[in-house]
Amino acid sequence: MSDIVGEARPDLRDALELLSSQVAEGILHAEPTYQETRLPAAAIQPLVRANVAEILAALAGETSSLAPAREAGQVSAAEGMPLDLLQHAYRLAGLRIWEEVARRLRSETDTAALLRASSRVWFAIDRSSNVAVRAHLETAAGLGANMARTELLRGVLTGAVHDLETARRALGLPSDVMLVVAVTAPGLPPAALPGTAPAPEDVGVDTSRVTTRWLTHEGARLTLVAAPTSEDAHEAVACLAVHAPTGASRPFTNLAGAPAALAQARTAVRSLPLGVAGLARYGDRPLDVLLAADGERAAELASAVLSGLRDRDPRDEELLLTTIEAWFEHGGSGTRAAAALHCHRNTVLNRLARVADLTGRDINDPRAAAELYAAVRARRLQRDAA
Repeated sequence: MSDIVGEARPDLRDALELLSSQVAEGILHAEPTYQETRLPAAAIQPLVRANVAEILAALAGETSSLAPAREAGQVSAAEGMPLDLLQHAYRLAGLRIWEEVARRLRSETDTAALLRASSRVWFAIDRSSNVAVRAHLETAAGLGANMARTELLRGVLTGAVHDLETARRALGLPSDVMLVVAVTAPGLPPAALPGTAPAPEDVGVDTSRVTTRWLTHEGARLTLVAAPTSEDAHEAVACLAVHAPTGASRPFTNLAGAPAALAQARTAVRSLPLGVAGLARYGDRPLDVLLAADGERAAELASAVLSGLRDRDPRDEELLLTTIEAWFEHGGSGTRAAAALHCHRNTVLNRLARVADLTGRDINDPRAAAELYAAVRARRLQRDAA
């Protein structure tokens, strides 16, 4: 018995790109329902290519891991694609591959051999399709449970859930622990599924002592941390802050305090420079927290105190602001501020004198210095927010 699939195969895999493109186009345009899913063409095309390559490898008699089929099932479930559309995609792929095989065998007259070739093609298609379907069902089941837990966590954080003891048990949180809410700005690598604890290597803490539950909202990660002590909870939060700006609430003991803790964490993260990884715990920077909590009043303060600088060249304004910050950071020492700024002490003093002339506030007057410091911090926070 001749292997007519093998005879047709020499240039079949050379047509991989063309086949993949045609199958992807068929999926995206022949079936309008696909266009209603969240899965974009840029995501569909590499999945289709990997699966077509896998099927052609199977027809070539090569060992197959079926990893592309599993990935197709997982991704389609995660993006909310109905199962029948996934199965339809494999039927489209099968039809297109068989058309290519048949075109190369158009001179073949052995009907039985052609039927055997057709069986081989559809066996390879069904094998991949069945694996994709199982992966889709398994992923959808896991996502359903995690989505329910995510919505429960959202209700706890917003105060919409009132049966907090039932919520605690459903979320798998231990009793008699310290709780902290953290808000992490966009930038943290995503974990496997919404609403689950990040993997141990992602958090870097002893997961036998610390429990985390999180969700994403407007790109930010909201994390509820439960730990035996406040120190353990803040250690877990500090690990999140390695990747992105993170604000943490004060520790609390009852889930009823979660909404207030979320507000604290949101205020704390706004006191950090945008895009710079780090941790701000509510209460550690009371002035910054105050300024971040009322952005409108903070903007008025900055405008009123620093109005004389706004008419300067932007580079000159930045130079004077940086000098004020350095002077405060080094305890009012012109010598140490000069060393940090890589200039002479007299240069620092001259710049501070210019600030006094432009703002009407002498930095050696305690009340004027307090206003200057608060205004500069408000200006920095404004710029980071912008």
